[in-house]
Amino acid sequence: MSSFGTIRFQTANKNLIECKIFALNDDVFDDSQALQLIEGRRYEYELPKSYRLKPQSGVIRPSRSTTNRGLIEPGIFVGLLKLTLLDKSGVELALTHVDVQSTKIDYQTEYQTMLGDITEYCTDLLVQLDSPVEQSYNPDDCNDEATLVQRLYFLKSLVGSDDFCDAVHRVISNPNTRWMEELRERPLASCSRLGRFEMRQVASARRRQHVPAGHSLQSLGSLPEVIEVRDKRDSVDTQENRFIKHALTVFSLTLEDILSKLESLQKKNESLRYPGLTEEVHSLLNYFEEVLSEGFFKEVERPQVLALSSSVLQNKEGYRQILRAWLQFDLAARLSWSGGEDVYGDDEYKGGKRDVATLYEYWGFFKLLDVVCHVFKLEKPATETFLEEGNHSLTMKLKQGKQLDIGGTFNKQGRALNIRFSFNRTFSGAKAYPHGGSWTKQMRPDYTLSLWPQGLKESKHDRGENEAEFQELISHIHFDAKYKVDFLKDAFGQSSDEEALNQEKKEQREGTYKRADLLKMHAYRDAIRRTAGAYILYPGTDDTKPMQGYHELLPGLGAFPLRPQGDDGTPAIQKFLGEVISHVSNRCSQYERKSYQTYHIHKDNSGPEVCEDIPETLEYHCEKEDKKKVERVAPASDQKPYVLVGYYQEKQEEWIQEHALYNIRDNECYSAQMAGAKYALLWNEDHGMQLHKIKSQAPRLVTKQELYEMKYPKPSAAQYYVYELDFENKVSIKLDEALIKKLERASKKPRCIALEDLLMGEVKAFNISS
Repeated sequence: MSSFGTIRFQTANKNLIECKIFALNDDVFDDSQALQLIEGRRYEYELPKSYRLKPQSGVIRPSRSTTNRGLIEPGIFVGLLKLTLLDKSGVELALTHVDVQSTKIDYQTEYQTMLGDITEYCTDLLVQLDSPVEQSYNPDDCNDEATLVQRLYFLKSLVGSDDFCDAVHRVISNPNTRWMEELRERPLASCSRLGRFEMRQVASARRRQHVPAGHSLQSLGSLPEVIEVRDKRDSVDTQENRFIKHALTVFSLTLEDILSKLESLQKKNESLRYPGLTEEVHSLLNYFEEVLSEGFFKEVERPQVLALSSSVLQNKEGYRQILRAWLQFDLAARLSWSGGEDVYGDDEYKGGKRDVATLYEYWGFFKLLDVVCHVFKLEKPATETFLEEGNHSLTMKLKQGKQLDIGGTFNKQGRALNIRFSFNRTFSGAKAYPHGGSWTKQMRPDYTLSLWPQGLKESKHDRGENEAEFQELISHIHFDAKYKVDFLKDAFGQSSDEEALNQEKKEQREGTYKRADLLKMHAYRDAIRRTAGAYILYPGTDDTKPMQGYHELLPGLGAFPLRPQGDDGTPAIQKFLGEVISHVSNRCSQYERKSYQTYHIHKDNSGPEVCEDIPETLEYHCEKEDKKKVERVAPASDQKPYVLVGYYQEKQEEWIQEHALYNIRDNECYSAQMAGAKYALLWNEDHGMQLHKIKSQAPRLVTKQELYEMKYPKPSAAQYYVYELDFENKVSIKLDEALIKKLERASKKPRCIALEDLLMGEVKAFNISS
């Protein structure tokens, strides 16, 4: 164990109890600063023998041998970990908090960025700059104890950013001003130019003095000593600056109101539930106090109305940012997030817990939503999709385990697609194939992107999605936010299987294992029907590494970095989704052919049983004697329509008609396509061409003796493949004349042609030439 730090408890009788902390990893503590633990690490604690720590499930585990020692394992939880000191009998003596730091997300920057992004996205749904010209404002009170801390985090992330502070500085250094007219008393002798207003005072003003004898104005008798003159000066007391002062005052008062409620909760429960948090907000309040004490704001009066339509507020640097912050602040102060309880606290971490993994999942949803809307040209979701407005409150619907769907359409590359982007979509295991869902137990990826063609049969509740599931035309792509994955090698490392399995067991105990994250991607891809890919999102910096299932982009799995600061990684995800569009729109891709074959293979409950003696692989040569090719024989039930092109002699025609059979020697270029041929195109020079359907599932291998017994004219080879023909149902088909001539001039060796190519006259690829 490495060097230790100390945690101090102060009891009610002012006794100071020290708890020593030993690092079981490589952490080194600095006693000059407050002790900080690291997420995902393990620590051992030791108290004096008459004391112990209150256990917490999965976090604080006392030793079985002695109660004054034990382990602290924060796992993935970060923030303020509450430690409660007990005596031998279990009576609570004191409590304190220790800070658990994140290794991947910096609290001062990236954590606050995620909170700010979520707040901004939600308030963007309601912020409209074409709001009424004037409106009054009364800040709503925050009386909901359950969401008090969450609201405080929202507000703090909004007005505590560097951008906000820069905006305030711009307003003070370069304020909006206006010319203001004011009246000032001046001696008449110092007035150089007099207008009507001043001339009236010359005649009527009091405090007059006699005009000396001989003066040019002696006829007036008397003149006023002083008069009021109109003067203009540059003033900062404008409607826009009044709004700025009002907004900053509201920010300060609202934060003070929330803090007072926190303090009353602490007094009520006699427990220090919010240490650290109150200090952070006090520093913010000090900032507002310093700003409002500036001489600039002493000249600015309180507003009577808020002129939100002012072009200065909406367009001028500094003013625009503060207006936006105020609008967001108003909404954020009333915003209740049902998912916030997953991020901000429970009984053990009240007011301090920062569940970064859960917050990362919520933040990842909004980042992915932006990417999906950008790539697929979708309109941003309507307000009611995310927010519910109640009595002086707004509730955000996003919550773990609660499905949220965004839909739209896309048509750019020739195939019109329906789009569905889902948060926490559940794929049930209750329904059997061909329904959608999971093959086994229900699965719930964090985010699912589903694509399927437009024009399918629609029902009242879907846009053809159920039909797309039945027809194997839908593609699901899943993303999972994995905060625990730091580097790509954690999930896709090259260590041996034995090392990986041992490491998995170790990391699982610590709550930080990564191999399971990769296995979960495999589970999504293999368990959820019609899944085309599953990908990890993690707060790392490595390059992306999507892995292909076969030769194409889909099916596949992989990982993409997605980080709150700097290059957040969204360009790589945008590029990937652009490639997905091209792939899904390609009607000739291997993925499309595979889904088509899957549908046709499994659309019926069972197929015919074929137990003929058909070789598994064939080694053959057709055109070039020196090049041999080994190819797997196609299944007898293969639905691909190939045509066997075969020549027959006059002496063989009667036997073919009598037995409805056609045979080829087993050494005549026999191929997989021949084994699965559905039609036979028979020809000779005199009778032209006849197309017949092949009745048998696959050709039957017979010997020379068997053919001789069937009275086949002069069999010469040792073995033959025999096809059963359907003469009862004629196949009516018109072949291209040029193709017929090519076939007649071609080699008389049997060969296979795809039916679609035969109909289109495309025989070049099958080496049919003169």
